[in-house]
Amino acid sequence: MPARRVFLFGGAGIALASSMGACGETPCYERNAAQKTFLDGLQALAKPALASNNPLRIEEAAKQSVALADKVGAFADWCGTLRTIEGNAQNVAVTIEVGPQISLYAFNDWKLAMTGSAATMIADLLSTRSREAPPPGLSDRAIAALKTFRLGERVKLGGRMGEIAGSGLFDLSRLFGKGEAENRQFLQSPRFVARIESLAATT
Repeated sequence: MPARRVFLFGGAGIALASSMGACGETPCYERNAAQKTFLDGLQALAKPALASNNPLRIEEAAKQSVALADKVGAFADWCGTLRTIEGNAQNVAVTIEVGPQISLYAFNDWKLAMTGSAATMIADLLSTRSREAPPPGLSDRAIAALKTFRLGERVKLGGRMGEIAGSGLFDLSRLFGKGEAENRQFLQSPRFVARIESLAATT
């Protein structure tokens, strides 16, 4: 099993954890140029904002991070680590780490993904747009592939960030007011809603 190394950088306290094989091997999430550009962009926003301890700067960095994810749009051949699988084949939700403390979250059941007023708000927003069921966050092909993996396994994935599967809704981070603590936590370990269309084993 690959060794897991953790590095702490500066006063921002960002933990950079990478799964590496042989000594000096490039982490898998740095092998895809588009994925690396996205991760580097997030770090460039987060590190100085967190070090500043300025809540306004932290808030702005969180907003810019969400905007950066929106710009990614469709992606392919990204490398990640399967962290969680919840629910069942009909209402599955999955978290895939695609960088140091950075993850994508995809789900097929909005009730499983959210509770309380958040779930009600999303249901109301969707009902005003369409009578159809909320769009799935994982394709049938991705769900079939999930059945073959174990948690902690490295995977190759493709999908889309930003608008969720044609629902007209963007990353859920946009929809709710955030305080300084939430914004700081988001910058330290951001999680973005995505649609996962393909999953495959990788080395």
